[in-house]
Amino acid sequence: MKNMKNLLLMSCLIFCLSGCQDWLTIQPETQVTKEDMFKTQGGFYDALIGCYTLMRDNYSPDASMVVGGVEYMANLWITATDGGTAYDFASHDYRADLVEMNLSQLFLKQYEIIANVNTLLEYIDIQNNVLTEDEEDLYKGETLGLRAFIHFDLIRLWGPMPTGIDGNRDYLPYVTTVQLENYPYSNYQEYMAKLCADLDSAELLLQRVDLIVANDKSVSYRQNRMNYYAVLGLQARVHLWLGEHDEALRYARLVKEATVAGEKKQFALGVENDFLRYDRVLYSSEQLFGISLEEFNDNMIADGSYAAFEQKSTNLSELYAAEDIRFRYLWYTDDGGGLRSSNKYGNMASFDTENPALTKSVPLIRLSEMYLIIAECAGLAEANTVYTEFLASRGLTTTELTESNRQEIILQEYLKEFYAEGQMFFVYKRLGTVNMRWSSRICGEDVYVLPLPLRELSTTENY
Repeated sequence: MKNMKNLLLMSCLIFCLSGCQDWLTIQPETQVTKEDMFKTQGGFYDALIGCYTLMRDNYSPDASMVVGGVEYMANLWITATDGGTAYDFASHDYRADLVEMNLSQLFLKQYEIIANVNTLLEYIDIQNNVLTEDEEDLYKGETLGLRAFIHFDLIRLWGPMPTGIDGNRDYLPYVTTVQLENYPYSNYQEYMAKLCADLDSAELLLQRVDLIVANDKSVSYRQNRMNYYAVLGLQARVHLWLGEHDEALRYARLVKEATVAGEKKQFALGVENDFLRYDRVLYSSEQLFGISLEEFNDNMIADGSYAAFEQKSTNLSELYAAEDIRFRYLWYTDDGGGLRSSNKYGNMASFDTENPALTKSVPLIRLSEMYLIIAECAGLAEANTVYTEFLASRGLTTTELTESNRQEIILQEYLKEFYAEGQMFFVYKRLGTVNMRWSSRICGEDVYVLPLPLRELSTTENY
């Protein structure tokens, strides 16, 4: 059995001890030992915030999990034809030097987050009346949900295609403890069983204590935390990946129908007015879970002139209908060279003082995904009702779903809806898509199953 090599185990946690009240705008400033950190409720709070802060490295707009690597791997951005890192990502040359380095850093950072989460969980279990019962359940529910979220993205990259699982193969470690020894790798069934157990526990804990359940999300400010509805949304995503459509449908419906005190809906599909208010990530209406950014590097995303992530105008015009509000508001106009760049995050830049973002947040789970899961998994009558509502919110008229066209239509909706959010590669992989849009390459395991970073491989074992 393979053992993980070079996993970064934090001997002490590094978090900010600032008195700032914002849940997610805390930057590391000082280093303290674990023993000192967890003597107070504030220490547990800061440790939890530190886990979210670490996620920024992989889940910021220019990072590999949002707009960078995985979007190039899905062939969503044009690249130079004569090489370079973007070209190597798009060509799925995962052993190219800079691609290998980038993916290795991503892999290590994910397990670093998990190491910090597990340290927090360990001290939650042994704390002696530092936390109230509700605080303990809240922190534990969040951290279990985070552990599942990070592990799921790891297995979606380095694990098998859902259509090609080798039951005798060990893929990755599902890490639940903090130890100095190497971690044993798990087969797919063991890994996913542990992931689902974490989600089930998180769901039960947060259902009881999460403020978002009894309060409007805009009051409880829980959308940038692994809240109860984020866990339900992740449950839907995970069960869809596992091919468990009934469970995926059940969880997606729970999110869609969630209300405050049995009256107002917790979440609503974004509409044109949201974009007119410069809420391009639909934070106020749709976000179940996202990562807040304290600062935004102006070079992270194209601003209309910075040619970092672009697509041909003709390709986009073929993908979107002209009246689609996602096309009208989320893409800069043609720069004269036949190209467009995404402006989903453009108004987070400091220079945009006329159209500032309502919040600097990167969406990681949104309500629209729940609608598409229902449209994919429900009977045709319900699927068409939900899909019609979804299309209307995007300024479009009804397209009828049938059993013969449903999968292809839903596939294209994922592409249009989650452009620049890091989801399309995983949709292609889940469905076993042979021909990605705008790619001439035949895609199989060599594309969809990433090789483990070289630093993790023994010189005596082949993977």
